[in-house]
Amino acid sequence: MRHLTTFALAGAFTLVATSAIAAPTERSAERFAKTHFESIVLDYIEGGDDPSGYHLTESHSISFGSLHKVMMAAQSCYSSDELCTFVPSDEHVSAVLQDGEPRNVIGTYEQEPGVFAFSTLGYGQELSTALGDVSGSLVHSAPENAWFDYEEKTLTALTTDAKRFIGGDTITLVSYQALLVETHANIEGSLEDGLTGSSGNVQTTEPKSYRMLGLALLTGLPLGYFFYRRRWKR
Repeated sequence: MRHLTTFALAGAFTLVATSAIAAPTERSAERFAKTHFESIVLDYIEGGDDPSGYHLTESHSISFGSLHKVMMAAQSCYSSDELCTFVPSDEHVSAVLQDGEPRNVIGTYEQEPGVFAFSTLGYGQELSTALGDVSGSLVHSAPENAWFDYEEKTLTALTTDAKRFIGGDTITLVSYQALLVETHANIEGSLEDGLTGSSGNVQTTEPKSYRMLGLALLTGLPLGYFFYRRRWKR
């Protein structure tokens, strides 16, 4: 909760600070990727920062892998009495290839219904490489930064963090739900203990509300950073 609140406050500050800067948008994720992905990556390469911080070199030979819709666990996955399903997270991501080699991941998200904007250049080289092997649905568990390929009721770990979270390479949907329920219960228990210890009369908020607030405001961070650089780099 503390981390989400910190991110939310930082995101809110960034959104306010950059509200006057017009961000490029498109009517679909595919169109945004085709129109803007290359120029965004080149801006990072030419923008004055060390491109190696994004696993990039100074080469302008840039291409992209397939665009994947990112899915996340529905609220039902956190209850052992309901059927676990995955729902869209509003983000689409693609591997960034430089000189034909996977380097990083770039994304676009649905800022509002039918309007897509830049989300991030990040997630790392490991995921960029793994995206080429995704044959099912791309699932992201944000709290653990764990990425999976979901197919036929089995999740296959795509990153080291994902393998660490599930304790192996693959996990069934039933076992994954049980893990989410256990993890969620442990987090809630720790938060409740902390709140009880600090105040005897503190109202709590639904975890889903904090996740949605944190996600919505966090998306403003890369946007603010990116357009601040584009505006002032020359």
